[in-house]
Order: sequence, then structure tokens, then C-alpha cells
Amino acid sequence: MDQPTKEQVFDEVVKIIRELAEDWEFSGEITPETTMLGDLGFESIDAVALASAVEELYGQSFPFAEYFSQLEEQKIDDLRLRDVVEFVHSHLQPAEKRG
Repeated sequence: MDQPTKEQVFDEVVKIIRELAEDWEFSGEITPETTMLGDLGFESIDAVALASAVEELYGQSFPFAEYFSQLEEQKIDDLRLRDVVEFVHSHLQPAEKRG
């Protein structure tokens, strides 16, 4: 299996968010500029659920805890979906090393 493109990662992350959003009744458009807290109303438990779903999807661990910690240290109070996609894509291991 080839390495997913950023567009493929985006599509998969949106699919996960849509599944999570069923609990929030969110029905708006999700774009790369959509913010996790402001637009989607994410809470910390939602970020954990998203991280777990992404790890399960790709069959590998990602350093989400460190990533979120860095954001807090940098006083970044919201995160665009494209930032999450960039993080996931940049940490994807080659398919032969996953799973």
C-alpha cells in the first residue's frame, strides 16, 4: 500500500470527525480551515477519541500527547484541521513498517 497523500489523510480525518460529530449533532461543512475548538466544539475527550481513531486507522502510534503539549506551551488556543492533517501525514510510517 502506498503512503497516503495529505488529501487522503484529510478525507479519512473528516470521516472520523463526522462519526464523532454524530454525538454533537454537527452538520456544518468541514474544510482544512475548520477549527477544532471554535468550529467543531471539540473538548479534550474528543481530541483523545480522534487521536485513538487515527492510530487505529493507520495501525501505528502518533505522538499526539507531545503535539498537544507543544501547542499548549506555544499558547495556541485552537487548531485548524489542516494542522492536524499535516501532523498525521508527517508522522506516518511507511506502510511496510505499520501494522
